[in-house]
Amino acid sequence: MIELTNPRWNNLAGNYGNGTMVADLIARAKAGAPLGEWYEDLFQSLCHQYTVSEVAYAAAPHLVKIAESPAAPRMELLILLGSCIAFSDPSNFARIPPEFKEDWDASARAAIPLLAELLAEPHSSQAELLNLLFAMAAFNGHSSLARAIEALDPDTE
Repeated sequence: MIELTNPRWNNLAGNYGNGTMVADLIARAKAGAPLGEWYEDLFQSLCHQYTVSEVAYAAAPHLVKIAESPAAPRMELLILLGSCIAFSDPSNFARIPPEFKEDWDASARAAIPLLAELLAEPHSSQAELLNLLFAMAAFNGHSSLARAIEALDPDTE
């Protein structure tokens, strides 16, 4: 896992500028900043309109590491990671910098038990449950299923 202070972040492309901003947002999340201060910008930088940025591959293990903390916004972090995995184009895996491929794959595996804990809880919101199922499909390598779940309308029964 690349340290947040590593200059390599400067050379990673995000959806909005380089990876330095992403490293800063991740640092805020790790420090326990309120979700509203970093989550939306981080999500858009990593996975904007179904476009997964290069920096997402470096960010993935950090998202899981933060989600391991009991005080972290686990659901949001795992949905973000699930979005990155579900919408990364498998035909474009050559785009994953080789130094991040192993951590990218390990992040999905490490996210499964964290997400399973969330799925074991009752959910009164269909949208929340669909988002968790979406992420679980992505973590298990079923991106087309994840994308199909993401397309469901939670307001219809």
